[in-house]
Amino acid sequence: MIENFGGNVARLRKEMGLSQTELAEKIGVQKQTISNIERGIRYPTFESLEKFATVFHATPIQLFGSPKEIAVSETTVILDRIDEYDQKVQNLFTLAKILNSHTVKEIDEVAEKLAFIQRFFTPQMRLDEDGNPILDRHGKPEMKPVFFDNLPFEEIEKTAKDLAFIQEAQQNK
Repeated sequence: MIENFGGNVARLRKEMGLSQTELAEKIGVQKQTISNIERGIRYPTFESLEKFATVFHATPIQLFGSPKEIAVSETTVILDRIDEYDQKVQNLFTLAKILNSHTVKEIDEVAEKLAFIQRFFTPQMRLDEDGNPILDRHGKPEMKPVFFDNLPFEEIEKTAKDLAFIQEAQQNK
């Protein structure tokens, strides 16, 4: 078990993109200590062992396990990922079925309607007369306010109440 520790530290360190020096700083030891641990020349103290686990967010199996034990321990994670992607694949099959049951013209019409609706809820870039984005002083595109945010909701609500009042009055005649 302890004989796997050095190799696992090296693997975990590389997975995190840390150099031996960076890991040594995080653990609070010398770079040479990390090198010796990774080569199996030295083993961690109980104090530094806890720090390794914290830095790597590692389980005991990830720190001490053999490659086979690590693979078995990660099986549930892999199965969860398979379940996640299985649903995505099922969604793709459903989408393919839907797309196959409609003409290209029908799909284009729906796409145009969705794009029109999207413009109500997402900011749009301001364009000059040539269709090029207008940039602010920082070189970022200027955005138009979202149309939906500019709707006069109070006036619409008042008008709806007025119409309801008129309808009610006509029904009571």
